[in-house]
Amino acid sequence: MMKPIKSALPLSLSHVEPLSGNQTGRLVARVIDHLETVLAGQTIQPGGRLPSERTVATDLHVSRNTVAAAYDELEERGLIRRMRGKGAFMCNPRDHGELFSWSGKVSPTAHLLDEPVLEMLARNCASDVPYPLSAGTPSLACFPHDMYKLAVNKVISEDFPAALAIAPTEGQNRLRNSIASWTGVEANRVMITSGAQEGIDLLARCLIAPGDIAIVEAPTYPGVLQCLRAAGARLVEWSTDWSLEELEQLVIRHRPKLIFTTPTYQNPTGRVMSITTREGLLDLARRYYIPLIEDDVYAKTYLDQRPGPPSLAKLDRHSQVIYVSTFSKMLAPGLRIGWIVAPKYMVKQLSLMKMRANLFTGGLNQLVLANLIDSGNFDRHLVNLRQQHAVLRNAAVSSAQQLVDGGLITFSRPAGGLYLWCKVVGRIDFESFLEKAAEIGVSVAPGQAFFATVPHSSFFRICFTALPETQLRKGIERLRGALRNVRETNHTHSHGPVLTSQMRSLRKQETLKGQPLSAFL
Repeated sequence: MMKPIKSALPLSLSHVEPLSGNQTGRLVARVIDHLETVLAGQTIQPGGRLPSERTVATDLHVSRNTVAAAYDELEERGLIRRMRGKGAFMCNPRDHGELFSWSGKVSPTAHLLDEPVLEMLARNCASDVPYPLSAGTPSLACFPHDMYKLAVNKVISEDFPAALAIAPTEGQNRLRNSIASWTGVEANRVMITSGAQEGIDLLARCLIAPGDIAIVEAPTYPGVLQCLRAAGARLVEWSTDWSLEELEQLVIRHRPKLIFTTPTYQNPTGRVMSITTREGLLDLARRYYIPLIEDDVYAKTYLDQRPGPPSLAKLDRHSQVIYVSTFSKMLAPGLRIGWIVAPKYMVKQLSLMKMRANLFTGGLNQLVLANLIDSGNFDRHLVNLRQQHAVLRNAAVSSAQQLVDGGLITFSRPAGGLYLWCKVVGRIDFESFLEKAAEIGVSVAPGQAFFATVPHSSFFRICFTALPETQLRKGIERLRGALRNVRETNHTHSHGPVLTSQMRSLRKQETLKGQPLSAFL
């Protein structure tokens, strides 16, 4: 159940007599005392946004400079933090089990990541959510238990010391060789990572300097937005219509440091870039000397027995593409094994970057995966996985079509990947929809998380592979009820009072934090 929305902040200093002369310091102190009282109450939760300085100044009948000075002092004490362009946020109070307010001392760079979206990314799928349609996971019912057990036993009996010993930062040589043979690349161009997320983070930290421009798709995987922002990048969006004319104009105008793309079964849209556009993109990158980062985690999840076009990395003739993938979407996200294919120089640089935080990735799972690949068992697993995913995709499409017929949403039937990308028809209070869905046990990934600039709150993403078919159908059916309920409520109150922007902000924060979203991956 979602927490009830709290009322607007009771900011009023009618008891403060107007001060004259140079008594500003006293007034600042009294404003601080009042704000500390508000922060100590239950009106704003840790991480919640405070009203703007302008709003507080208006409500308290004081100058904006007075409020700014009060906010400065509160930030210095570690009670609030301010983020440029986003406002001021409440830190965890000292009485929450700590004697010192550490949250107020975290660096501005770290706070770039301190957003509800990242919290959703990091949180495991809540076990008390009956219908987690947000989780970006393959069907774990297809996990090859017997094959995996055989591989584990083989590694323990034949390679036990190597599985537990210190290993190269680039990864276990056996797995690097296995992936190289499986994908048709040179082994010394392969680097093992802890999932694709670590690979993306390493690339962002290695390639981006503060102020650099990075072009990302709109929409795109939120994890890349977080990594690039943390590295100091300024983000420019390229529509997933993939217009090369639009992209060239962006390149000329912004001179980006890199372009990040997911051309095959794009997350979240499921779209596939044509071979002609891929070749044009490679030509454009060559002419303007721009690195391409290809996120290809879904290529092997094609459905209908038709794989997508060759990857950009396969088509690349000028060593300008760095390829990122993972076993998380093909086997299980908990294994945390991904890989990068890059020029040898970049593998060395990325390894140096990685060893600052993680000397090497767990050896046992690497050797087990090498055994699965080399034995052919992994390819056999993929055949079974794609068959089951196709059944689930068809069930999701059939159920979602009922929402289309009811005039509630539109969506496109994906040919691969794990998701349906849905758009709500007409205008609704999207935060209310997410709340209502949560109340009836359904979580979806809100569309606003997938855009770098202007939020698009009319979209949401459904993962159709995380649940068995029966639960999947029931979850989508419940979404139909939530959408209808919110639409009817909107209609009933169409002439009623309008929520203030401050109230909408509070609602959004509570809604996002209540969603058990483990993966926009």
